[in-house]
Amino acid sequence: MSRRPYVRPMKRTWYMDHPFYRQYMIRESSCVFDGLYAINLFVGLMQLVKGQAAWNSWLAFQANPLMILFTVVTLGLTIYHAVTYFDMTPRVLPQQIRKMVKDSVVNKLMYVGLAVVSAIILAAATMGL
Repeated sequence: MSRRPYVRPMKRTWYMDHPFYRQYMIRESSCVFDGLYAINLFVGLMQLVKGQAAWNSWLAFQANPLMILFTVVTLGLTIYHAVTYFDMTPRVLPQQIRKMVKDSVVNKLMYVGLAVVSAIILAAATMGL
């Protein structure tokens, strides 16, 4: 037995060699943007607690073109993450469930659920609830 086991050399850009791994890394990197956006929302809540002036300054910061770009990129990556998650979910369900329900039905139910929750949130936001 060797004292120094063989360690296969690996490039830092190993995920760029295969499209599957490239998509996987894009999908996983979306969590960084989601996390930063969640922190941004948390800071907004903190500013809301501090008072009207702090809240208005946070709102003014959100109107910055870079923040708008950040929000649009985060939305796009979140939608990509959701679509890939919905496509993957039927494949990882237990075999008993997969035999009873077709993958396309599970996929459609997930999209319907997303649409319903999004409509509820949009309605609550526009009605000021």
